Amino acid sequence: MKDKVSIVHDRRKKQKPWLVRYYGESDENGKARRYCKAFRLKREAEEFQASLQAKFDRGATRAKPPPVSLGAFCRKYLERRRSEWREKTRLHIEDLCERLVGFFGAEAPLDRITADRASAFWTSQRVLRGKRQGKELSRYTRNRLLRDSRTLFKYAEAWGFLARNPFDGEKLLRVGKHASKKWHYLQPGEYRALLRAAPDLRWKVLYALAYTSGARFGELFNLTADSIDLERRRLLITSRAAGDDLPPFHVKDHEDREIPLPRHTLRLLAGWFRVRDKRSPLILLTPERFKLVQERWREHRRKGKPWLNDFLVNNLLVTVRRHAKWAGIELRGILTLHAFRKSFAQRLADSGLPMNVVKELMGHASISTTAEFYSTVSAEQEQRAVEVFSTLGKATGCRLAADSVQTANRMENDAQLTPGGVLRPKRHVGWLSGLKTSLVTARTYANSHRRDSNPQPAVYKTAALPVELQWRPRPGGSEGGFAGPCRA
Repeated sequence: MKDKVSIVHDRRKKQKPWLVRYYGESDENGKARRYCKAFRLKREAEEFQASLQAKFDRGATRAKPPPVSLGAFCRKYLERRRSEWREKTRLHIEDLCERLVGFFGAEAPLDRITADRASAFWTSQRVLRGKRQGKELSRYTRNRLLRDSRTLFKYAEAWGFLARNPFDGEKLLRVGKHASKKWHYLQPGEYRALLRAAPDLRWKVLYALAYTSGARFGELFNLTADSIDLERRRLLITSRAAGDDLPPFHVKDHEDREIPLPRHTLRLLAGWFRVRDKRSPLILLTPERFKLVQERWREHRRKGKPWLNDFLVNNLLVTVRRHAKWAGIELRGILTLHAFRKSFAQRLADSGLPMNVVKELMGHASISTTAEFYSTVSAEQEQRAVEVFSTLGKATGCRLAADSVQTANRMENDAQLTPGGVLRPKRHVGWLSGLKTSLVTARTYANSHRRDSNPQPAVYKTAALPVELQWRPRPGGSEGGFAGPCRA
């Protein structure tokens, strides 16, 4: 019986009445310690019983392992998985471990981190350093912390330190067009204006590549002459090993890709290759800027510091926004460097290109990231939605005009409209009450359809009124009348 894992229902325990009981290893006196774990649902108890019994059947030890501290687990996690990460990912995980240790303490037992305490940790995080220290984190950063926390404690669960991941019950925050700051969608006309405002050919090439290839700015500034295949009209985004004078380049998520380029981008590139200074192997860096990059790379190698792709991009956003102002672009959101990449993806999605093709061109690791651009409604799509119903008025236009003419002819029985457009009352004055609304409508229509900017005169010209309300001579008679309905 001591080899079996049993389930008992205890009615006295209202919150968790289902108990899983089992014996541990026997000591030198032949006594075994008894263990018990409570569950709220019978299904949960049965799942735990089955998994525990399977472990014992495979020969696993019955002794309960000593509790592992949070600090020891974080160190073990970093040591085992460090080689799998890029430098930026490693910095993110180290930041998460620093936050966890600062909140729970390095000596806190790992199995004491409950779902309630995990939720308190996630919701209380703030910016740790810099000018925004103490400020609230963005939704994107909070979601990244939650995803990294789930992954970290998933390994604690797999290694047997935890029975359940405390972060599984937390839901990601919604990060959409209403939940996050709106970015500026760069239209083709604005892109052409930006090219005209660019001060030299190098900036034109940079904007052309950013807008027509969707490459990240960190990828663009790491391009060499071998990255451009003019014959095949392709941009090659591949990783590069480190050299003595050239820093390394690592593609995000290991997603090497080829991007087709349009003709006008290729023409700009061909012109830039003819005039650029060959002293810099990176085609979009000036020789002066490349010397600074070399000095920083040598310093990082000497001190053993990690190198990031973004180190080549320095104070670029200020210049980009200045050029956008020169181009006369009216921002409908925040203009960032990443807005060029997003505009590229949004343009492809609006054109109806399949989602899997856009995913490959963008180098996304998950297609759910690409799907966000297909769920965004652009102004062009809204206009096309209006045009779907724009033909409905054609079928009813003559009927509406005929109804207007009948109403106008009834008005003519009470008042006469002269060719000059002046209303003359008949013998009675009751026509004013019925004609007041129609006259105000005609006056508004005339004011909105005048070609000049002069104020509306007291006498309204016939040409300013709708066709069905214009005065026309009646055939065979001297008196006038209103025009008839349209003829299909």
